Amino acid sequence: MPIAATGNLNETIQIVRQTNSNVDDFGDITPQKEVIYEKLYAYQRNLNSNEIAGNIEVLRNQTQFVIRHRKPTEPLITTDMQVIYNDQTYQILAYNIDTAFKEWDVLICEKVGEEQ
Repeated sequence: MPIAATGNLNETIQIVRQTNSNVDDFGDITPQKEVIYEKLYAYQRNLNSNEIAGNIEVLRNQTQFVIRHRKPTEPLITTDMQVIYNDQTYQILAYNIDTAFKEWDVLICEKVGEEQ
C-alpha cells in the first residue's frame, strides 16, 4: 500500500530557511527568512498508536509531512530549513527521500518553541 495518494495532498506548507539577521533602524535584530518553497502541497501523516506508545515524550511535538518526490532540478530540502503550516513553525529533523519508487518523500519535523 502506498504511503499516500495524490488526493491526500490537501494541505499546503511553506518551506523556509533562516538567513543572517539584520539590525533595523532601532537597533533591534530581525531574523530574515529565505523562502525555498512558497506553496507546497503536503499530507500531514498521523502517527499510529504503535509508533507513539513507546516514545510519547520524543514524539509529542513531532509530525510528519508527506510530499511528492523532489526532482534533482528542484531546490534541495535540508535539515537547516523549517516548515510553516497553519501559522506554526516546525524544524525539519530529517528528510526521508523515496529512492526506490521516487513517488513520496517524508519530512520529519518538530514544533519550534515547544518544551520537551
